[in-house]
Amino acid sequence: MGFFLQAVFFLIAFAFFTFASVAQTIERRSVMWVAPTSETLSLHGYEVKEETESDSIRKEYIRRAEDRRWIPFYTCERYVLVTLGHRKNLVLVNDCPATKSCRVMAVNLSSGKIRQINTSATKTYQRNASPDGRLIIVPQAYAFSPSDRKVLINMKLIYISVPAEQRELANRLNSSYKNWWYVVDSANGRVLREYRSTLPRKWWT
Repeated sequence: MGFFLQAVFFLIAFAFFTFASVAQTIERRSVMWVAPTSETLSLHGYEVKEETESDSIRKEYIRRAEDRRWIPFYTCERYVLVTLGHRKNLVLVNDCPATKSCRVMAVNLSSGKIRQINTSATKTYQRNASPDGRLIIVPQAYAFSPSDRKVLINMKLIYISVPAEQRELANRLNSSYKNWWYVVDSANGRVLREYRSTLPRKWWT
């Protein structure tokens, strides 16, 4: 990839993956997300922190107001954003183990079960939108529904892989990107709705 476009899109990806870890918290559609660090961060009704194991694996912890002890709920290799559901039993995780790869996970704090819930939405987007392979698009969760039974996922463009001398192609590819949203079941990831245009405020209804 040519230096100019490589630098531009590297910065896009860099900002996407590191902004929250620097700021620790980020608001998405009125939902507060947090990138856990070694320092305890207090939010509305819960705290989160991260500890690094001897093998460099990062373990995420949460403690709700009613918890006496910290609960280890997730391990990651690189970077995560997390938010606690309205009923304070499910944790939504945007896990990005690599620069161009992300997955959406739902963690049940009562059972300890962890499920990947973006797979069906990603496959549906690939089938219906038919994005060009040079567009690097990753799933990103934005919010729980009020009941926590549904999750809102966006297919986010983070990178375009083209040579520097083909700026017109890059612009054309960027214009071809379809910014679609998906509502999925928080228990199994089943796609419940696909939004191709304006996303309604009450997307869960």
